[in-house]
Amino acid sequence: MIFSAKPNGLRRCVKELDTKPAGLHRSACSPWASCSSRASCSTRATALRSRPRQWQTPTYLMFLASVAFVGISIAVAPSHGLAADDVSYRQAMAEAVRATANHVLSSVVVVEVVGGTGGAEGEVEQDAPTSGVIVDKDGYVLASSIVVRRPSATILVVLPDGSRHAAEVVSKDEHRDLVLLKIKTDTELTPIPLPDQIDARIGQTTVAVGRYGIDASPLVSRGVLSGQERLDGIAIQADARVTASFYGGLLVDLYGNALGILIPAVAEGGAEADTDWYDSGIAFAIPLDVVKKNLARMRAGDNIKKGLIGIVAKSKDPYENQTELAAIRVRSPAEAAGLKAGDKVRAFNAKKVQRHQDVRLLLGKFDAGDTISIEVERDGKPLTFDVTLTDSIPPLQPQRLGVIAVDQAPAKTQDDDSEDEDSTDEDPAKQVVISEVITGTAADGKLEPGDIIQKIGVAEVDGVESLRRQMIAAEPGKAIELTVKRSEENQTITLTPDSIDSGVMTAIPKAWGEIKAKWSIKELKLPDAANVAAVLAPQNDAPVKQLGLMVLLMNPGEAAPKELLASWRDVAEKTGVVVCAVAAEDNQRWQPKEIEVISRFVASIQKTSAIEPMAVAVAAPGAISGAKAEAADSMALAVAMSASRTFYGVAVSAKTRPPAVRLRENDAEASLQVLLPIERNAEPPTWAPTLKKSGYPVVQAGDVDKETLLRWVRLLQAI
Repeated sequence: MIFSAKPNGLRRCVKELDTKPAGLHRSACSPWASCSSRASCSTRATALRSRPRQWQTPTYLMFLASVAFVGISIAVAPSHGLAADDVSYRQAMAEAVRATANHVLSSVVVVEVVGGTGGAEGEVEQDAPTSGVIVDKDGYVLASSIVVRRPSATILVVLPDGSRHAAEVVSKDEHRDLVLLKIKTDTELTPIPLPDQIDARIGQTTVAVGRYGIDASPLVSRGVLSGQERLDGIAIQADARVTASFYGGLLVDLYGNALGILIPAVAEGGAEADTDWYDSGIAFAIPLDVVKKNLARMRAGDNIKKGLIGIVAKSKDPYENQTELAAIRVRSPAEAAGLKAGDKVRAFNAKKVQRHQDVRLLLGKFDAGDTISIEVERDGKPLTFDVTLTDSIPPLQPQRLGVIAVDQAPAKTQDDDSEDEDSTDEDPAKQVVISEVITGTAADGKLEPGDIIQKIGVAEVDGVESLRRQMIAAEPGKAIELTVKRSEENQTITLTPDSIDSGVMTAIPKAWGEIKAKWSIKELKLPDAANVAAVLAPQNDAPVKQLGLMVLLMNPGEAAPKELLASWRDVAEKTGVVVCAVAAEDNQRWQPKEIEVISRFVASIQKTSAIEPMAVAVAAPGAISGAKAEAADSMALAVAMSASRTFYGVAVSAKTRPPAVRLRENDAEASLQVLLPIERNAEPPTWAPTLKKSGYPVVQAGDVDKETLLRWVRLLQAI
């Protein structure tokens, strides 16, 4: 039976899928299922999700338009070995998908980039065309931002009838990776209806629809809606497999209702570039109700950018049940509105929040220029602020006091000892105790080992992580007042912190020199990874704490990490830094997929050695003065930028060729610093100012040898 492409036809098809007899539902779940009634598989979505992957859908259902048949042809796989009910089920689903695609294809176009120059190498960057969606009869087309990633002579829109039209860029939604194009044509266009609210439900069947090639052939891939409020609240997610040609196309439900526009994106830290998850079974789409809300602004030529507020979370774990702020960014909307460090966020626009992940999801939906209401608790009292978000905040210029500090539980009083051992009260806040003052820093001569830092200004300091974030977000050149407890007395100490990029610190903490341990070099292997690696570290039974860790990437073609580490043994033992040497899988090049492998090596080492979490860096041989820049230097930068929650330092040659990764703003919650082996008065590489504008401190360290490099790694934990 062939169903029409009209909505009533879609409903008939879906209804048939949902009303199949029990035998079909039984076979649809699994060939080994034993359910005997339809109640055991109550919904079509459950049945689909339960089917073995190879039964759900072909990798792609490619549909070719035909002159003789104005519609779509679907090939049903051979039915050998399948029950009749299974064949009927698959035929019904194929017909439903076909009808769904036909219902929206008149609104889907091809977008071609002609005469592009520059850009990164790679299949996705070179693979024009992509798709677009007609959003009104005046010739406006929404596409993904991939079509404007690099300069081009012309952008062409290929309509469903095959006609080609030059397009101009009207505006961009940089927050959601969309671009609005405009064409001039006498052809009658069929815009996609833009709903006030989409009906997106987890588990429902979805269909990704695009077009490809000079004849605008349809492309279709099926999956289920697997997530909402992804990418910090802006996108919905489906498990349909989509190539770059689908970007800018539609995600539709099985009734033919358009849900969103497909974009290239990956979750934070998930890959080197936002096109790396194409054809992976993870597809993101911008909901059409959000598109409708912003379309008037975009038609007027306004570029839309993400709304920034300028708050820094105190908790390292975004899922912890607390929303206290560690710091407020300088010259930010939050500062202008009157928010302060120590405030506890309770609600945004009357929506309650319990953890910083809630804050992130709610804030992620807003654009620059939006005004939101924030309710906070300060000194036990509720306060409400109206904050207008902005599109830019002055970049971070991370500061430091020049101390190493540790979290320590407050000493118990006599009254504490008398309390019931089974008390369920929460543990008191940790004290931040200075264990070392580093020579030549702002703290030298003002702070002392044993000092307990209690406040910065009026903001309480209740953990090393909180103190670090406050310093990273501090205003450069501005004196601060510290309240410290010394010899049981409170003192106020005023000092002006140093900028991290003011120079490299090399004074190894005294405590390290008192520890003697035997070090050894061992081969390191990971399951499912072909990279050869070795690690130089204290033996497992050595009483060593707060080690640093440096991952040294070898240049392609070098494949003897154990021999390389032999030359690092003395300096590693002297500085207390574990060194892991990793060779490239391919003798000719490093590959983007190896970024994850390198992070896994770090996780493996952290399980067996007492690594200070912040004293972790990735480096290349070019970081040593006199060495030349090679492929390992570019890979080290790519690793550090892509795995910012793993690495807090990266050291490379000043002549490094920057990798093709998307540069994100440096984060006060996971600040990364860059070391270059050049003098402070030397001309920095052309890419260094770009890093600084994004908040990354670039340390021009002068003459760098192995010991200087490892001392720097060891002191990444300093505050």
